[in-house]
Amino acid sequence: MEELRSTEALDREILEDARKKADRILKGADQTVRSIEQQWQDKLKANLASLEQVYRQRTQKAEHEIMARLPLDKHRLRSERAERLLQEAASAFSASLPRDRIISILQRALNQMVTAASDSIGLLDSETVVLVSVKGLLKEEADTILSASMGTLTRKYTADCSWSDKVLYPELICDMPNLRLVLSFKTIIDQLLLDKRAELAVALLGKGVIND
Repeated sequence: MEELRSTEALDREILEDARKKADRILKGADQTVRSIEQQWQDKLKANLASLEQVYRQRTQKAEHEIMARLPLDKHRLRSERAERLLQEAASAFSASLPRDRIISILQRALNQMVTAASDSIGLLDSETVVLVSVKGLLKEEADTILSASMGTLTRKYTADCSWSDKVLYPELICDMPNLRLVLSFKTIIDQLLLDKRAELAVALLGKGVIND
């Protein structure tokens, strides 16, 4: 009996010792888990702080770029609007001109071109043949324009002429052996627009446009 009680006591001691060891192991494991969780939380906070800093820097950079670009965008939009209004004004002006006024302008412009060419290369040779291509003019209108400055020259109209008095910007091209003269009403209007650009811009958009 004494031996049995000794064995039971020994077993209890072993079990108690095992329980204590198990408790220590579990407590150690729990502390390890808590430590790992804390490390992950610290790392997560650090990563979030870093991402927040990067995001803030990128946001600030984007804001600075936008603010820096605003004056340029404003200037560009104002310039585009000014150009559009100037072109619209030029088109409206061209459309308002009587037909005989357009013919007179083209006639005077061609006469200046022929005079300049004649002074430099002797254009007005009576044997010179001029091949004429017309866009947006009636034949009698083309004859009127050409006769004033090329009355002594032989003229031949090419097959690609488009005879019409409905085109906003008529054009006439004279080809000679040593020269080509391009008479374009659009070019004349564009030059007028260039010469009077500042004056027209102020009239359309106000004095502030000059400072753009």
